Amino acid sequence: MPIYTRSGDKGETGLANGQRVRKDSPVINFVGDLDELNALIGLCVSELDQIEEHNFHIECEVLESIQRDLFIVGAIAVGAKLTFDAYNEISNIEKTIDDYERILPKLKNFILPGGESAAATIHFARTNVRNIERAAVALKSPSMQYFLPYLNRLSDLLFVMARYVNFKLKSDELIWKAER
Repeated sequence: MPIYTRSGDKGETGLANGQRVRKDSPVINFVGDLDELNALIGLCVSELDQIEEHNFHIECEVLESIQRDLFIVGAIAVGAKLTFDAYNEISNIEKTIDDYERILPKLKNFILPGGESAAATIHFARTNVRNIERAAVALKSPSMQYFLPYLNRLSDLLFVMARYVNFKLKSDELIWKAER
């Protein structure tokens, strides 16, 4: 089966329900944003895999699980009849966040996103999730409302994961201070 179909050459694409929409429609923009996030999370996994002196296998597994979830969210957004237990996934994310927070020093200030390259990339993925969360709200779709808590927790997870990577690599967090 070839990768090209020629059916999108005139600026339209097909949804799972067979409907054709313009490629600049809000739902296609949303799915494109999910695709971009998915690729960015793949970059996070690649960055973590490059750090040989530390074992980030669990983080890679978590991120790859998120990638699979994002495919489901995108498919549902375009009308696929798939099921996704967002409440169960939120519970899993919250447990993972709690596990990291037991290890990390308590956060008493805002921090600047950055540190080690892998952590900075995870922070960047977190900002992408926030963009997608706003796009999901703008869709005003009942199916997307179901995913809003998942997206919100996902950005929280990526925040603490980035902190954990910096912590494990002994990279200091940069505290943000308002200049007066």
